[in-house]
Amino acid sequence: MAFYTVCQKCGAHLDPNEKCDCEDAAEKEKKAREQMLVMENGTNQLAFRWSSERAGV
Repeated sequence: MAFYTVCQKCGAHLDPNEKCDCEDAAEKEKKAREQMLVMENGTNQLAFRWSSERAGV
């Protein structure tokens, strides 16, 4: 018999006393997406900020 718990948010099978990191991972992805996009002045359109442009950020 296997003992595990299931994360209520993402459905991951976790060992006893293991904490799921699905919320942390989602927050990291959100921050990464925000760093990749920039709003252009005047047009208010979203544009990609490439890695060479992000180096100074």
